Amino acid sequence: MDMRLSSVQANGNGFVVHGTCPHCGAKAAFQSVTGTFDEHPGAWENRMIAAARCIACNGYILAIIKHVPDDTRTSYHWVYDVHYPLGKPDDTVSGSIPEGSRLDFQEALRCRWVNAYNAAVEMCRRALESSCIQLGADPKLVLNDMIEWVHAQGKITTPLEDMAHKVKLGGNRAAHPSDRTLTLEDADAVIEFTREYFQHVYVMPAKMAKFNFDRPKTTTPPAR
Repeated sequence: MDMRLSSVQANGNGFVVHGTCPHCGAKAAFQSVTGTFDEHPGAWENRMIAAARCIACNGYILAIIKHVPDDTRTSYHWVYDVHYPLGKPDDTVSGSIPEGSRLDFQEALRCRWVNAYNAAVEMCRRALESSCIQLGADPKLVLNDMIEWVHAQGKITTPLEDMAHKVKLGGNRAAHPSDRTLTLEDADAVIEFTREYFQHVYVMPAKMAKFNFDRPKTTTPPAR
């Protein structure tokens, strides 16, 4: 999803793109390894198509670049168009997050991958609400009051409370018709807030519980 064009050979017989490999997940370059096929769908349209290979895992993709006009429309330059396979979304999250919130957040990540920004933000809100209930909030309360209750109980800090309200407000915006359309930047911000909230509430405490650096008690040898 983050693929970009790196370079085009001067003779137009090859090119290099770079981005996340759909096979190994590495950030890598992809050099075309076959001859290119030139496609001319319209009078001013031109696409160049070739098989390309990941330098990290040697997996192959079908990469397509296209001509686009400059601002003056007096010349054209090449840009990345699309590649196949696209891969799959990375919805990996920590198992320390309770199941309800974890499943909701994973769905949010999958929605983001297909550019469903409203759905992604709304699922983050749902994940947050699941967390508040798991932390003891009354499920009959509205989410705003759940967040206030969780904070009042000392279960989250004031910065986390502010972060939770951001997620709530974003989710409200996503769930109802509005004159403002949520963007990629909005969705990524809400996902980041949600991830950080879970990191502090669940992930770090679980990690810290695994380590105990207290000095062991020494035993005095018996007197002879």
